[in-house]
Amino acid sequence: MKDNRLSGRVGRKPLALLGALSLMIALFGAACSDDEETAATPAATEAAVTSTTQHTTTTAIPEPVTTTAAAAAITTTTLAPEPPGVTIRNCDVETVYDAVPQRVVATDTSALEVLMALGLQGHVIGYFGGTPDRLQPEHQARAALLERLGGSFPYPSLEAVLAPGPDLVFSYGFNESAGLTAQNLRDADVHSFSFTEACPDFAGNVTLEVMFNDVRAVAQMFEIEDRAEELIAAWEQQIEEVAAAIPAGEQVRVFYFDSGEEAPFTALGGSVMSDIISRAGGANILSAVNGTWGTVEWESVVEGDPELIILVDYGFGGPAANRAFLESNPALSDMPAVVNGHYVTLTFLQSVPGPQNLDGLIKVATAVRSVSAAR
Repeated sequence: MKDNRLSGRVGRKPLALLGALSLMIALFGAACSDDEETAATPAATEAAVTSTTQHTTTTAIPEPVTTTAAAAAITTTTLAPEPPGVTIRNCDVETVYDAVPQRVVATDTSALEVLMALGLQGHVIGYFGGTPDRLQPEHQARAALLERLGGSFPYPSLEAVLAPGPDLVFSYGFNESAGLTAQNLRDADVHSFSFTEACPDFAGNVTLEVMFNDVRAVAQMFEIEDRAEELIAAWEQQIEEVAAAIPAGEQVRVFYFDSGEEAPFTALGGSVMSDIISRAGGANILSAVNGTWGTVEWESVVEGDPELIILVDYGFGGPAANRAFLESNPALSDMPAVVNGHYVTLTFLQSVPGPQNLDGLIKVATAVRSVSAAR
């Protein structure tokens, strides 16, 4: 890791030692030649300089970011070691970043897009995930300059991720079956960061604010907290605009259909997608089911009586086939959303935490408004 020390750290300030100089001169005889001797006696004084840098973060529940204060004392005889860097708590593990990461690998495009939204593409040495055209338009050209190491499916192996020599791996979430875990990366002396939604033991509800705090944590690693706050302020403005346009009346019942004909894989009550649906003026029919993402029975979907169905586009088909399945299945074709043809398609990146959540919010809000008007 390049020794690019974090700014705001304690600088070394040398202490001056001031001594009193005493000079005695003796003269012997008028005819003697000059003979001069000087004696000096230093008188040292010691002082200690202590400086403290405090890193702060906005707190949300659950709190993905924890920071610590660093202090160092310098005396005239010894220099204290550099203070510890920023401490980030992610997936219940604390990691100290004592230097800005210089070689980052993103294992999916949602992580890559956070880095690019923060202007950190110069620190990225490669990524796994969709092609650049899956990103927001303003990021596509810059992403095309980066090395695409492979896709997200199947999940990249530990060996493939370590091959370019990263000092930080940023992922939506890690995959134990591929050997790519936070612990295995730590064993290889590589830092890692995952979106809170994908933490293995996470049991809370993910909101857009939780995603914002994940972005703040990444910004802290790179000492660009101000840039993150500017970005988040723009996102909050979009949220306010959507909220102001939500039609009055009962919420529209929404079902998110990812995949699965035998049993649907869907967004549960704790997912960021459920929060997006709610902010768009809808109600996730499975919001009472704990967890972020999971499989449910079709009976639960039918009982929810959805008026709007969200389909997901992974970039390799899916929405059209899923819609055809719903419309051809007698047990599902009578749901109001199917009868009235009320569908909206989101991309994967609009559905999981990341900058495109705001695009997804606007798309769902527009669809909810249309369904509400058609009641």
